[in-house]
Parts: sequence; C-alpha cells; structure tokens
Amino acid sequence: MSDDFHPSPDAAFARGRLLQTQHRIQDAISCYQQALALDAHHTTSFIMLALCWMQEEDTAPKSIDAARRAVALEPENAFARSVLALALNANARDGQTAAIKDALQQAEEAVNLDPDSDFSHAVLSRLHLRLRDYPKAEAAARAALALDTENTMAAEVLSAALLLQKKDGDNQELIKYQLQRNAEDDSAHASAGWMAVMQGDHKKANEHFLEALRLNPMNENARLGLIESFRARSWIYRANLRFCHWMNQFTEGRQSAIMLGGFIAYRMLSGYLETVAPFWADVVIGTWLVFALWSHLARGLSSFFVTMDRFARQALKPREYWEGVVVGGLIFLSLSVLLLGYACHVPESGVVALACLFASVANAAAFTNHHHVGRLVYGVAAAVSGVGALYFGTAVLADAGLPFAGWAGTASLLIGVVTTWLRSFRVLYV
Repeated sequence: MSDDFHPSPDAAFARGRLLQTQHRIQDAISCYQQALALDAHHTTSFIMLALCWMQEEDTAPKSIDAARRAVALEPENAFARSVLALALNANARDGQTAAIKDALQQAEEAVNLDPDSDFSHAVLSRLHLRLRDYPKAEAAARAALALDTENTMAAEVLSAALLLQKKDGDNQELIKYQLQRNAEDDSAHASAGWMAVMQGDHKKANEHFLEALRLNPMNENARLGLIESFRARSWIYRANLRFCHWMNQFTEGRQSAIMLGGFIAYRMLSGYLETVAPFWADVVIGTWLVFALWSHLARGLSSFFVTMDRFARQALKPREYWEGVVVGGLIFLSLSVLLLGYACHVPESGVVALACLFASVANAAAFTNHHHVGRLVYGVAAAVSGVGALYFGTAVLADAGLPFAGWAGTASLLIGVVTTWLRSFRVLYV
C-alpha cells in the first residue's frame, strides 16, 4: 500500500517540512503531530513542532515542552538544544534576565556538543545580543558565518551587533557583501535599512525596508525599521538617533557615568552662573532641560506625525499608534496651554504647561517599555501623571477651584522628573 493510505512517521514528517517551507504552518503542524501519533519518539517532529509553535504568541508556551521532549529523547543532539534555547528565549519576556540566561546556557551546551554547527553558533549569538553583550554576540555570529557564509540569522545578528557597537565600517562591508551575494535577501535589506536610519538617511532606509517586506511580508525587523524610517523624517528624531548611535560605542556602565557626569557638570555650572551671570544660568538650565526631555520625547513626537500620514500609519500597531496620539497630544497641549496662558494673562499657565510636558515624558516611557514588570509600573505612573496634569489644567484654566488640584499638578511634575532618571538608568526598563 502507498504512504497515502499507511503513512510512515518519516513520510508525514517530510510532508510537514514541505508545507513549512511553503509557510503553511498549521498544515505542517498537523503533519508533525501525525508523525508523533505514529511514533512517539520521532525527535525531529518534536523539534519542528517547537519551531512552528514559537512563531505565535499564543502557542509559544507549547514550544518549550516540544523542545524539552526532543532533548529528553536525544540529549546529545545539538540542534534540539539550540531549538530549546530559541523556545526559552521566545517565551522569556523582556526584563526576565534569569529566563534568558537559561536559554543562553542551553545554547552554550549546544555549541559544546557540536562546535561545527553554524546553527548553534547563530542561536548563541542571538542570545548574547538580547542580553546586550554585543562583543560576544559578534564573536558567535562570526563563528557561525565562518562555518556557513549563508547563515542569515548569524548575518542579521552580526549586523545588529556591529551597529550597536558603532562599528559602521565593518557593518557596511558586511551589508554590501550580503547584497552582492543575494540581492533578494530580505534580512540583508533590513540590516541595510537600519544602517541608513542610524546614518540619518531616512529615504534610503525606507527603500530598503519596503524591499525587505516585499520579499518577506512577515519580517518584523523590517516592519519596525519601516516605522523608524517614517519617524526619522523628523529632524528631531534623526538627531536623537545620531546621539543614541554615538552613545552605543560605550558600555552600559560608561553610558550611565556620562549621563551622571553631565548632570553634575550642569549643576556646578548653573550654580556658579547664578551668582555671577543669572541670565546665562537660565540659558544653561533651559538647555539642560531641553536635552533631558528631548531624548525622551523625540520618538513620541515623531510618532505623532506618523499618525497624521495616511500611508505611514498603516504600518503601526495599535500600541505604536496610541503612543503617537497620547505623547504627541500632550506635547502640543503643553504648547497650546503656554500660548493661551500668555495671550489671556493666566499666571499659572506655565506650570500647567510644564505638568503636561512631564506627563508626556511619563507616557513616552510607558509606551516604549517592554519590561515584564516595568510596563505595569510605568503604565500606572503615566496614567496618574496624565490625569493629574489634565485635572490641574482644568482647575487653573477654567478657574474651577477643584479640590486637590495643586496636589495633582505636583504629582504630575514629580512623576515626570522621576521617570527621566529611572528610564535613563534602565530601572525596570527595557
């Protein structure tokens, strides 16, 4: 009888692999499950099930179980351990460092089991990248590419690691080689797009990201990059990206030291100038305030302009859309209150405008934070700050005499100020 009537586990698995390459994931999953129904010890079916399940958020938890079963069946199988590392990584939320390190341990074990596996080295590089250990991510990605120059995962991680270390020359050579080797490589176009974004060339970045999405509509890295290229049409955001790119050449500890050193220098200089040249002291204070808030608000303000573009906003997910609406709305509300107060001679309008501005800082931090605990903490802070600013503003501008309005305004200001520090030092922030 043919396999159509009496399929073997290997035949069902082969059909699953074919369907998987055609991106018919659900049909592939059915085939792998059929193979396991025929042979409960069919390791490769467990491995492929894990790879399929980890692609969707609701099925991702099942990928860990499938990968663990594969490792239990073949503990010395480096490929199975690498897939387990990917499954653990896919289920670890940002900020859950211990879970990500468990995935890293599995990836390291896979490399030890098979040092000649380019896939294992590539997975290891991805874990190091997520843990922000860029030199190790670069080394692991280079090891993978030395074994297989066409490993797209390794090439993408290497490009990101080089970009985040500001090794622009090496990154440009890598991207040029990738595109020369295969002009239809969507990951190469995505890497080229990110390089262009950091260089301030948003038009070129837009072209590369659109091409990457044409080649692979499911490339999330390219979709995120496309949104960045839309945001980068704003000179404010381009300047912010250039500053961030410059800071990336330093370790996280040095970045914190630079920010703290800058604040100490600002306090000493402004304190000195207040005694000898009050006007210039005000200039220094204003400059520092603009710098401190600009780095927090550049993305939200740029997202606001993206929401105004009928074509660009189609690339936004709901959270990204509301980031632009809320953060940008609070910024423009702050400016409007300031102008209205000046025109109508409302003395406290400046304080209301400042409360709205700092509320926008808190909301910007909440919308961009992906820490599993921090999202809740920053989200509550943003809500309290935003509502407090609006309540305070209503009391002042409408002369309504609302109870505790002053406390609400003060809370909004304090939350915004505290947020700038917590976010700068990555406290519960990813």
